[in-house]
Amino acid sequence: MVRRLRRLLRHPEPGVVLLEGPRVVREAVGCGVRLQLLALRVGVDFQAPADRVVRLDARAFASLSRTSTPQGVMALAERPRIPMAAALALARGSGWPLVVLDRVQDPGNVGAICRTAAAAGAPALAVLEGSADPYGPKAVRASAGHVFRLAVARGSWADLAGVAGVGTVAGRGRPWWGVDWRAVSLVAFGSEAHGLGRGDLEPVTVPMAAGVESLNVAATAAVVLFGIRGRFEAEGER
Repeated sequence: MVRRLRRLLRHPEPGVVLLEGPRVVREAVGCGVRLQLLALRVGVDFQAPADRVVRLDARAFASLSRTSTPQGVMALAERPRIPMAAALALARGSGWPLVVLDRVQDPGNVGAICRTAAAAGAPALAVLEGSADPYGPKAVRASAGHVFRLAVARGSWADLAGVAGVGTVAGRGRPWWGVDWRAVSLVAFGSEAHGLGRGDLEPVTVPMAAGVESLNVAATAAVVLFGIRGRFEAEGER
């Protein structure tokens, strides 16, 4: 079993997610994720439903951990698989635009955006080719396990052909507060290095103070997604 965990750290298996830390594991289980394996460091008191539970001595566990201060809890879980059409339908049904990540390569940013999207109330997210794996260990940790609260689809722009929407840009776009978000089918966030891979999206920007070139993509997503949430809440109060 230790050999399998080590192998997964180097070469992820299709359909399997590696979880680390009690908070992440609890969040995944609370979202209905089935644990195939729960690995605990000897002496750690932690309970969660799993197909199999193993206990590892401190040395063996430390050799597997990818954190600087291992908390003694690790698990293997089934990777959720959501078709793009289902994610888009879920977003539309809730009145939210589908959140799209286009070539966001840093797993920390992908995880942070997943956490923000879940906190803002977005139901679904699409991660396009060239982006970091939202179920990779670093992205899952950065999301604090909240990625499991979202319907996450993987695919490409071809899977969203004909779906109109907006894309965030550093400047020269419409301010985000000037958008009728109920009428938007998708909102795309691209990397600072590559921008957006689709040129027909309406450009939307987060206005900044003079002299500031751009925001980190995760910061941009936080401003826009909580702006959308605030707009919807304000509309609901009328």
